[in-house]
Amino acid sequence: MEIGSEYWLEKYNADESIHNIVEKDNMVLLMSGRTAIDLALDIINKNNEIRKIYMPSYCCESMLIAFKERNMQIDFYDVEYKNGNLVYDINLQEDCDLFFAMNYFGFSNYNMDFYIENYKRKGCIVIEDSTHSLLSQRKYNKHSDVVIASLRKWFPIISGGLLIINNEECSQDIKEKKKKLINNKEYIELKKMAMEKKREYIHNKTISKEIFLGKFKEADKILKDKYQYCKIDEVSQNILEHIDINRIVDSRIKNVKMIYSYLREQSQIGFLDKIDFSKDCPLFVPIFLKNEKREEIRKKLICNNVFCPIHWPVPADIKEESQKKIYYNELSLICDQRYSVQEIQDYMNLIKNEE
Repeated sequence: MEIGSEYWLEKYNADESIHNIVEKDNMVLLMSGRTAIDLALDIINKNNEIRKIYMPSYCCESMLIAFKERNMQIDFYDVEYKNGNLVYDINLQEDCDLFFAMNYFGFSNYNMDFYIENYKRKGCIVIEDSTHSLLSQRKYNKHSDVVIASLRKWFPIISGGLLIINNEECSQDIKEKKKKLINNKEYIELKKMAMEKKREYIHNKTISKEIFLGKFKEADKILKDKYQYCKIDEVSQNILEHIDINRIVDSRIKNVKMIYSYLREQSQIGFLDKIDFSKDCPLFVPIFLKNEKREEIRKKLICNNVFCPIHWPVPADIKEESQKKIYYNELSLICDQRYSVQEIQDYMNLIKNEE
């Protein structure tokens, strides 16, 4: 059995669940999280002059593209791992037009509510990325003007990004923007084919991995070049409308508890101490090690068909060495609903034996 990497496409239950994701008046389902950021800026800029962004130093490079394409200045605040905690070095006096908040990994104890509300009082626009906290009880702050998320990280869907507008000034604009959305058929067809081929590989092992890996890469290239004003595909929207979120949350939390039962016995691995199993549903469980040790463990896992990602490669815009440290030390442990507690335990033992 392989653990991690891209989702594969499965048939979904046709019985509609009440615990699902359905588009509402102030939200729109898009192709990707990148699409959501880009569309959000078009909506915000109609009524606000956004020139300067205050952004976390720990982020995916793709999140910066929409700001850079509009020639907006980006200043970074530091995000670090220290003694079992995520620490934010945020200057409350920073002069900016837009404050960008992140909910890392879905841990409610490390949310940015204090900073969000402070910047709102100063009259700044707030965009909150709730990708990592999407299935936690505290999904986002109600004071955030805009909420964005990448849904593809959570579910076996072909495409999926979420945009929510809470700013009344901008609420009418989202209805107009919905009319302008298009389909990226080339990306959808290629990604769907890749997911179907991976399903064939996972269940039957009748094809080579290179076939679907190559198609995933081709699809990613298309996404980088054509993501603006692209809506979610129909298949993915149907999956989200019928999916049972509660079942997914329950499965993930069981897996996370297994991972934490292991981590709390370790002395050489750093992890986030403050997790509330009654509220938090992590996207991944991050661990923190010296770079050499992280790569050693990661390679061993790959050799055993366990593919734990890192978040993220260092963006070119991050220049300060102190801001790069978390990129070099973090490894995201897989905890998702595709896997049983026993499968999670088996790969935890691989790490244990590495100690």
